[in-house]
Amino acid sequence: MKTSNYLLFLAIYGGITGILMLFNATGTLKMYGVVPADQFHVAIFQYLGISNFCLALLTFLFRNETQVKNIKNLLLVTIIVHISSTLKGCYDIFLQDIPGNNFFWTDAIFRLVVGLVTLVVYFNISKKTD
Repeated sequence: MKTSNYLLFLAIYGGITGILMLFNATGTLKMYGVVPADQFHVAIFQYLGISNFCLALLTFLFRNETQVKNIKNLLLVTIIVHISSTLKGCYDIFLQDIPGNNFFWTDAIFRLVVGLVTLVVYFNISKKTD
């Protein structure tokens, strides 16, 4: 798969999650098990949705970038976001005793896979340029 196609996939995935968090915060929070979704949770989730959407937009805009350093930096940030969010979720569930649900585990595993695949893409680009 070409790097630009993978970046397009990341942009679409991030855009969808960002839009859901921003415009359907209550429904998305319910999928994660936050019932009832109070105004504070909704507001925080919407701020996170803006961040997700903006990272997706940045990824979309850089998908055809010719400077390898810029692509590697974008991939590195994506790796950190996806893997650290999975680790943070596991920390919350296992050490903070926050209840998890099937949707959380599906999302966490998918994010971890995306982070690890992005790591592979990052190292493949590094091998080609070194």
